[in-house]
Amino acid sequence: MNKILLVEDETNIRDALRDILEINDYEVVEANNGFQGSMKAVKEKPDLIISDINMPEMDGFEMLSALKLCMDDDLLPPFIFLTAKVEVANMRRGMAMGADDYILKPFNAIDLLEAVKVKLQKRKEQENKIVSKHRRYISSELHDSIQQLLLASQMGFEGIKVKISALNKEDQDIYKFALGLLKQGNTDLRNFAHNLADVGKIENIEESLTKMFDDLNGAGDIKFNLIVKLNHPINIDFQTHLYRMTQEAVNNILKYAEAKEVNTELLSTENEIELTISDNGIGFDAIHISEGLGINIMKRRAEDIGANFQIITEQGHGTTIKLSLKT
Repeated sequence: MNKILLVEDETNIRDALRDILEINDYEVVEANNGFQGSMKAVKEKPDLIISDINMPEMDGFEMLSALKLCMDDDLLPPFIFLTAKVEVANMRRGMAMGADDYILKPFNAIDLLEAVKVKLQKRKEQENKIVSKHRRYISSELHDSIQQLLLASQMGFEGIKVKISALNKEDQDIYKFALGLLKQGNTDLRNFAHNLADVGKIENIEESLTKMFDDLNGAGDIKFNLIVKLNHPINIDFQTHLYRMTQEAVNNILKYAEAKEVNTELLSTENEIELTISDNGIGFDAIHISEGLGINIMKRRAEDIGANFQIITEQGHGTTIKLSLKT
């Protein structure tokens, strides 16, 4: 439920506004002047502020100025001013200060609710952009800084692998166990960084898959091969689902398959899209196929886009995942 701060010194107007908003499933916090409004804005963190302009102690413009001083622009909620005045200079002043809209008294309930809806949607889009920006930054730091340290450590371990035969059996086991943990940590961190950055749509699947597999080839001893032949464009929603399914399949392979090589092929024609992911690992039995979380996630994604999903696997002979979609 969205929270709206209502700042109005006239009780009858404030009551009428509150009733309209609450009937339409908004949570309402009230204040009767700009000073109270500024305090409640900081404490309650509303999604939107509706404020009169002319009020005692602190008017609407002064409240907006005060909040801009103590809140980051990204956190400042949208402002809708209520005013009985139609002076152009007054409206220009508010807009220059960052007001999002004006509602003239006497107000129309339909117009008010439409303005609230539009500004809340704008707020939601702004919040999504902020979250996306920060997640991409964190993802970049994890990938470019911490993972580089893990990769360097892993390469150091790999470099002395040939010398561990001189160690006793217990020390060899410790070495192998530590190296396995390092590889798994590296893989998990990479997947986490990629998933953290995933807040939008995949707009270029060939570029995204190429980057994914380049990173994978640089991080371990499994060979990842990629073939992409797009003879017809794929819409963004399909691209996003295909990319996520490939991520999930690769994650399963890294965790369970014990494969040495993975081949991925994505083909598109005017009438069909085909995605095939094959590995030469140990394969799976029927129980793992039916109970595996990753497999179920891929199946749900395939269902979401109306695609046919198939798994061909045999213990000791690898696994092939095929997805086909009529377009």
